[in-house]
Amino acid sequence: MMKKLAAKLWAVLMLILISMQSMATDVFTSNRTDFRDESIYFMITTRFYDGDPKNNVLCWDNQAAQIETKDPCWRGDFQGVIDKLDYIKALGFTAIWITPVVQNASGYDYHGYHAMDFQHVDCRYQSSDGSKSGDVMFQELIDKAHAKGIKIILDIVLNHTGNFGEEKLCKLFDRNTQLRNQAYIDACMTPTETLGSDYLTILPKDQYHRRLTMMKNMDGQNRDIHNYWHHYGQFGWDDPSRWWGQIAGDCVDLNTENDEVAKYLVDCYGQFIKMGVDGFRIDTSGHISQGRRIKYFIR
Repeated sequence: MMKKLAAKLWAVLMLILISMQSMATDVFTSNRTDFRDESIYFMITTRFYDGDPKNNVLCWDNQAAQIETKDPCWRGDFQGVIDKLDYIKALGFTAIWITPVVQNASGYDYHGYHAMDFQHVDCRYQSSDGSKSGDVMFQELIDKAHAKGIKIILDIVLNHTGNFGEEKLCKLFDRNTQLRNQAYIDACMTPTETLGSDYLTILPKDQYHRRLTMMKNMDGQNRDIHNYWHHYGQFGWDDPSRWWGQIAGDCVDLNTENDEVAKYLVDCYGQFIKMGVDGFRIDTSGHISQGRRIKYFIR
């Protein structure tokens, strides 16, 4: 009697396992078109998994304060995500949503939301030996995720840049992207003539004010001649005027009503579509006017 019961239970278990295997196979096919059908795993890439320990970097504020830490903010990397693709897939997730990957600049910019160059992946994601740029490593992640039936959703920012300028819209610094240790701001970021010859000698708060002056025309000297940024001050997160002002000191509000700005953003993020990114999550979308979102960014 017990043997028959055990045999029946074993048969039921095998049917369940076969059914689960069949379901898993169906879930990871590439013909999914509705993102409501996805199981999405969110991660801050730099805090997820350290696949290449030799490319770890402290944030500038840590380095300036001489804070020694065994857990530098720039620790996780694309290699770490690649190494954990099977783990994520085994959990049943069909897509990975990662934080912004573009070149960033701020005291704590490991999260990726303070862009200084929308055109390229941050150099701190490069391989430790320098043989593969951040762009190449990101392409490898996309390709290897797709090979396992996993989609990549990229978090993108349209509303603002960081306060260190932007490579095309207002270049304030020349960045040495080949430098392995990006923790030393003075070593990796050289001020351009735009900031003045005395920039490195003035106090940090005055440096910040000068950067914003050059970006937002704060002194009324017609510096933002192309009107790339909104020139208003800071507004609260839920303020009705938030479409035209800064939401934080590290988030300088872009004039997305300007067709040139909108086209630049579309062109930059179009490059990631060509790389194979499957979808975008748009950060601070509520801080961009609805008409602009519909005209340019929702297609």
